Amino acid sequence: MSSYAELIIGPEDFNNQNIAQAAITLESSFEILLTGTVFNSRREAVEGAVVIITAASPWGEKDLGYVITNQFGEFAIVAEKDSEIDYRFDIYEPVLTS
Repeated sequence: MSSYAELIIGPEDFNNQNIAQAAITLESSFEILLTGTVFNSRREAVEGAVVIITAASPWGEKDLGYVITNQFGEFAIVAEKDSEIDYRFDIYEPVLTS
């Protein structure tokens, strides 16, 4: 992968909404690496959060799978690059075990 772009979406970007939108332009490639970091409202990294990734296109939606954040709240997944696909991240709190 020869290009890199970074987007940081903080709690203030959601402004009491469930959706934040942004555009990133990358060089031509068939795959992209989607990465992110999950923070709580105190801006602390959240370890063990579940991030479900869905590809949405004019032809419907397809679940790509899920990842679990590491100790720094980070996650990554490789996805198909397509100008007609929007990627949705549904983030869930860590599962606590007793």
